[in-house]
Amino acid sequence: MMRMGKSMILGAALVLAACGKESVDDAEYVEATPDLAGTALEINGEAAAEEGAALIAEGFGVHQGALNGQGPEFLENARLEVKALNGALKEAITPIVELVNKGGAEAQPGDVLVYGPTDRANATFKFTIKKVTQQRFVWKLQARPLGSTDDAAYKLVAAGGLTKGALAHRGRGTLGINLDNLKSVSTPGSFAGQGKLMASFAHTVGNDKTLAYRLSNFTPNLANHEPVTGAFVGHRRMPSGATRVRVAGRYNLENTGSAAKENVIAAVRWIPGLGGRADILASGGDIAEGKVYIGSACWDRQEVEKFRILRVCNKADAQTPARCEIVPESVFGSREACPGAELGGDINAPSAGQDDISQEPDAPADPEPVPGDVTAEL
Repeated sequence: MMRMGKSMILGAALVLAACGKESVDDAEYVEATPDLAGTALEINGEAAAEEGAALIAEGFGVHQGALNGQGPEFLENARLEVKALNGALKEAITPIVELVNKGGAEAQPGDVLVYGPTDRANATFKFTIKKVTQQRFVWKLQARPLGSTDDAAYKLVAAGGLTKGALAHRGRGTLGINLDNLKSVSTPGSFAGQGKLMASFAHTVGNDKTLAYRLSNFTPNLANHEPVTGAFVGHRRMPSGATRVRVAGRYNLENTGSAAKENVIAAVRWIPGLGGRADILASGGDIAEGKVYIGSACWDRQEVEKFRILRVCNKADAQTPARCEIVPESVFGSREACPGAELGGDINAPSAGQDDISQEPDAPADPEPVPGDVTAEL
């Protein structure tokens, strides 16, 4: 009986020890981690699920050839850039979510919790988060090659911080993702991305969000997505779900002389229940030196294009369409067919440059300054 009692006591002690290791109260830390829905860029807010799943899929596999016939040209090319960006966010945020959900955080001095290390398919990851104030938390995600036990082999994959708002994973913050570092520690051939993505975000009490991103030589896959250096911005207003984004990319526009890729800035808006509109400014590729193409298009709520037009202009005349010449073969439909006056107005070429981080009109908040590089505050 005494022996059994000792066994029972020992078993209970082991259970308590195990529970003690995993019973770190990390709720306030978990609420300060980033999630996809709060950081992903949206075009069609009506179709995008709050958990972010609809924003992410196929970001690595889609290329321009796969878009033919799927929707309005200006919309689908902008969507390609958005999917690429959201795919990179997924690569950085998914390991964080998995590590935090697994639990077992190790508490370290200075209000620091460490999750992992944990092996994933391509590398070993570790997540560290620090409480700076009651509302401010900073974090970093590191990775090292599978099979390595050397802490010196860890490289910084992502870093950021959040000043909490009213809801979990919401507030004002920044994040940066280093795809070059992730690629360098990943199993050879398992990751095709490169470059860096820096971002800032702000959420309001009503769950509006405003986003700004700076991309440096960024691509999720060099084989099918031209690297981008420039700025993306966007916002979503609630409860309407109306969105606006501005993105930049290199791809071939229809109604140009060849398959050469142009530099395109696209400003896209979406009004749930009504439809959407895009305005573009393009240069390079088949467009002569000193000239630009400006264009507009609109579509209904089913994303059926109703109107499209391109004009070729001297650069100085890009904001004065009346001085430009219509590209005849580019005209489709009629402006009157656009669903609503806001979506059917005259051409309004993006005035911001490819590196301009300023927000689109009607943004609900100003995010923090976008970081200049991917650096950790802890």
